Amino acid sequence: MRIYGPVPSRRFGLSLGVDIIPHKTCSFDCIYCQLGPTDNLTADTETFYELDEIMADVEEALEDDPKPDVITLAGSGDPILYDKLGELILRLKEVSDVPILLITNGALLWKEEIAKAALLADILAPSLDAGDAETFARINNPHTEITFERLLDGLRAVTHAHRGEVRLEVMLVKDINDSDESIAAIADLLKTLRFDRIDVNTPVRPPVPERGAMPCDDDVLQKALAAFGPKAHAIGKFARRMDVKSSRGRSFDDRDKDIREMLMRRPCTQEDIASSLGIKRHELIKILERLTEAGLVARQITDGGVYYHVPASNPTIL
Repeated sequence: MRIYGPVPSRRFGLSLGVDIIPHKTCSFDCIYCQLGPTDNLTADTETFYELDEIMADVEEALEDDPKPDVITLAGSGDPILYDKLGELILRLKEVSDVPILLITNGALLWKEEIAKAALLADILAPSLDAGDAETFARINNPHTEITFERLLDGLRAVTHAHRGEVRLEVMLVKDINDSDESIAAIADLLKTLRFDRIDVNTPVRPPVPERGAMPCDDDVLQKALAAFGPKAHAIGKFARRMDVKSSRGRSFDDRDKDIREMLMRRPCTQEDIASSLGIKRHELIKILERLTEAGLVARQITDGGVYYHVPASNPTIL
């Protein structure tokens, strides 16, 4: 299942996901990652899946409705580790006029071939979570080949060279990079990059509490938005608190209904749901978040793990 969706994205609209990296293969081991710890920490690119097979899956998915707003290269790991990334983006453009979105941690953009591939994407969405090397190591836990200066060199070169839209994301983690000093340091680095928008986020999805990645307070958002400038916008938990349109009122698909019906019978973990319904974990997390935001599913942490259930106040099947 290299293709998932289209699914609603808080940042980019209706997204058709193209997952070209094996589960938790990444150059970072970010403490806030919704998929948990990195299994394969690497800075080496590889042909994880055959290009023709990926394209066949994409073309089949594009035959169905609804038409996505973006084709997103993201999922189980950082897509810039796929060594045929540039060729893949060019072939995607041959079969569809839907914009190609590349979501990446930006760790390897200092490498020439990877930078060339990233520049082909219509929308580039890299991350910057730290204003100094110590905080970078603490939050992102990079591969030893990746230094903070190399990360910044790549981000500066590629964001200034990119001719499409650049959407930076900054993840603020409580008591790690949310101090006035940390926000000011990130703001100084942002001045050296080119971007069209900054998405300010905070951890809201499981299993981040177990790794010390807790959501920031609301007043931190206000400080960050002021420091980062007019192109900065709140998403995630912050945006919902600021009365941005929530998931209530959105349409729900058959997977939402299947999950609700399963949880009405008994509480389940993510693993229970994924194995029973055949949904990939990263896709399931997004669905559960949408249902939780809408009040249709509740999350409970117990000694035995994290369980999801249908709240007694909202038992109706979708």
